[in-house]
Amino acid sequence: MACLFEVSPYDGGWCVKIGDTGEVLFFTGRRRAVAEAHDLARAWPTGAEVRIHGRSAEARSFEAWFEDPAPPLGAVAGA
Repeated sequence: MACLFEVSPYDGGWCVKIGDTGEVLFFTGRRRAVAEAHDLARAWPTGAEVRIHGRSAEARSFEAWFEDPAPPLGAVAGA
């Protein structure tokens, strides 16, 4: 199962919630929070999904982005 990284607005800033660990990281800007979520997802050892929520409470839509983990160096392709 993929780890979920959720980017959401939070009291004057943005937060990234890491689903597998329960950690929450706080940022002043949306762009920095999104970049960090993508960086964490790329480095995650299993599959990962990034969800980016909008600031508007009425607009409950989000962007989704999936990252498959890279195979370890020297791994046989398709194995």
